[in-house]
Amino acid sequence: HMPRWASRITLRITDVRVERLNEISEADARAEGAPRGGLDDDGRFYEAPTGGGTYRCGFAALWEHLHGPGAWAENPWVAAIRFTVHRC
Repeated sequence: HMPRWASRITLRITDVRVERLNEISEADARAEGAPRGGLDDDGRFYEAPTGGGTYRCGFAALWEHLHGPGAWAENPWVAAIRFTVHRC
């Protein structure tokens, strides 16, 4: 909602796909900036402070933090958008 001349960056979409949330790969979870995480004995996701665990579990923990308990298990359809950044 900003005129292009006022923008400092331009995002160019390079790929769009629709997938289930739980199909996120380890590489894609890492690219999202998720920390490493794991599952506790009760099956709840947590962020691993010492770098153990996986990026997928860290992403799941972040998703549950943002969207509430059980949000990861709902496994909604999401749009995965890849883009490149072009600075003006």
